[in-house]
Amino acid sequence: MLRITADEKGDVTRFRLEGKLTGDWVKELDRYWICAKNSGPGTQFEIDLGGVSFVDEKGKTLLESMVSEGAELLAEGPMMRSLAHGIVERVKMGRANT
Repeated sequence: MLRITADEKGDVTRFRLEGKLTGDWVKELDRYWICAKNSGPGTQFEIDLGGVSFVDEKGKTLLESMVSEGAELLAEGPMMRSLAHGIVERVKMGRANT
């Protein structure tokens, strides 16, 4: 199960995630992401992973896509900070290779 809460403050939208980013929940987050980025051009996005306990490979791929489109990952705890750092580094490496 994954809870997704969207908070909008000015030109920043923060998705606060709680639970496991796996399976059908990845698709649900992707739907939220697509709707939000299409409804607010120029909006900055933050993805708060503070309440996430697990991310599967499809979840990691979606987070990479979100970061590559400008979203910022916010993470607490060693596991999620490590995950977020790895995703950001892969996105940077991908940009350097293009």
